[in-house]
Parts: sequence; C-alpha cells; structure tokens
Amino acid sequence: MSWQLQLGIDIDLLKKSDPVVRDRQIWMLSLLSVMLIVIGLICTASTILYVLIVFHNWPIAICAGVFIGLVAFNLYRLLVMTAMDGSGTVLGDYMSDHEKHIFEQIDHNADLSNWPEERILEFSARAKQQLREKPLMDKLKSGMNASSVLTMTIRVLMLSVMALIFATGIEIYIFKDQINSVMSHLKEAYQETGDIWMVNNILSPEEGDDFYIIQSNSLLLVLEVLSEGLGYWKLLLDILFMILFLIPLAIVFRSKEISKGEYIKEWVLSSVTISLYHYLSSRKYCQQLIASFKQNTPGRFYQETSVKES
Repeated sequence: MSWQLQLGIDIDLLKKSDPVVRDRQIWMLSLLSVMLIVIGLICTASTILYVLIVFHNWPIAICAGVFIGLVAFNLYRLLVMTAMDGSGTVLGDYMSDHEKHIFEQIDHNADLSNWPEERILEFSARAKQQLREKPLMDKLKSGMNASSVLTMTIRVLMLSVMALIFATGIEIYIFKDQINSVMSHLKEAYQETGDIWMVNNILSPEEGDDFYIIQSNSLLLVLEVLSEGLGYWKLLLDILFMILFLIPLAIVFRSKEISKGEYIKEWVLSSVTISLYHYLSSRKYCQQLIASFKQNTPGRFYQETSVKES
C-alpha cells in the first residue's frame, strides 16, 4: 500500500528526481504516514472506551470512535504537513513570500497583455528552473523568526493536549482490572453505609444495560480512581504518550531527509511556480480589460449608455 498517500503526498513532484533519492523519500514519508495512522487508532480506541463508560452501547461507541479518530488524524496531518515548508532556509523564505519569486522574475509594470498562454507557461517553467538552481537549502542568517516560533509552540501545545486526553483512555484500559476491583469494593462499602443512590446510579448498570470493560456509569469517578491509584506513575505515562505524539513532528523538523529533502524542495518550487503562473495570467487579463475600457472614451460611453436607456 502507498502509505504516503495518506498524507496527501504528490509523488509526481519527484518524477525528475534521482530514482534512489525518490525511493528514499517515499519510504520516509510512508513511515511518517504509518506513525500518524497509529496515533489515529490510539485516538479511536480511547474514544470508544470513553463512550462505552457513558452510554454502554457498542454501536454508538464505535461510530464516535471512528469519527473522533478521523478528526484527530486529519488535524494531526494538518499540523505536520503545514510544518513541511522549509522554514529557516532560503527555500522557506520563498515559501512564506511568493512575491519575492514573482518580482525577481518580472517587473511589476511589465506589459503582459499580448502574451499568449504558451509564453506564460514557458516563462513560468524557466523561472522554476532558475529557482531550482539556487542554494535553496542554505540556512537564513536570521534563522527562525518570531512567527515560526509561535506556530511551533502552537503545534506542540495542541499535540500535547491531544496526547493527554487520549492517553487517559488507554491508561483506563490497561488498568481496567484494578479499576473494576476498586469499583467492587466501593459498591460494597456504599451498600454497608446505606448510600443507595451511589449504588443504583453510579455503580450499577441501568435496567436493560450491561457494563462493558469498566463497571461504572461515571467517567469522572473512573478518572479519579485512576489518578489516585497511579499517583506520579500517571504523570510518567502521560509524558510517554506526549513523546509518542510529538515524534512525527520532531522527525519533520529534525530529520534532514524530510526537512531538507527533495520532496519539500519540489513541493515549494511547485507552489511558487503556480503562484507565478496565476499572477501572470491574472495580470494579463487585467491589462486587457484596462486596454479595452480605454478604447471607449467617456463621451462615447455616455452616448452608448443614453441610446440603450432610450
């Protein structure tokens, strides 16, 4: 299976690359895709457990789990793919400012009204080749700017919050036997003290329902038992899950085969070339409209309007 397709990778961008380099890039991106799929499955399993505790219904839990898993996967894919922009390099400078490439190639006041489509395509392709020959992967002297630091912080915070939310569901499943044992002892204790409300509403299933995995109707009670039972070990487990969720993002930024790889280079080149092509086409169209409007003098335009109105 072409796992890299799950990230939205366009392999056609590598068709001019060396076959060895292309295969290596595809392998790395496929590995990254598998990591994201595994994280999506973790989110799915965790959501299923949460919903089972609240609703005691497998169809609802599975549907909710699949939905949340897809949302988490696509959100994670967004955070990872938007990070693949060559930031901190000359390439990233062109990616963040497409006009830099446009106005290096053509003057802002150039007359494009008579350019045929073939000339625009040829001009765009030649400009792309000229940009490709530059040392695009060299680091910028200024390094990462404040905007890059801010976006990186937001990415890390969002993934950390996701990790903490879904890690708890997996931890509940891992320690389900111990949690259920505590629930049984709590039920006996509340029965002895005569607290029928806790026994009937929290520690017993509703009529016609059954407990699945965890013997409780209260997710908050389960979370409290888990937190008190694990103590500082829960913090350690949460940190491990955070590391797991942050590994793909770290690979994107720290692996030179991805952050400075052939695919990112070709992707940015394609993006700025598309911007250049659309700038030339829209500029040509605007200039043609202006020239057509100027052919009609104000007096003639007024006369034609008056005739139409009459």
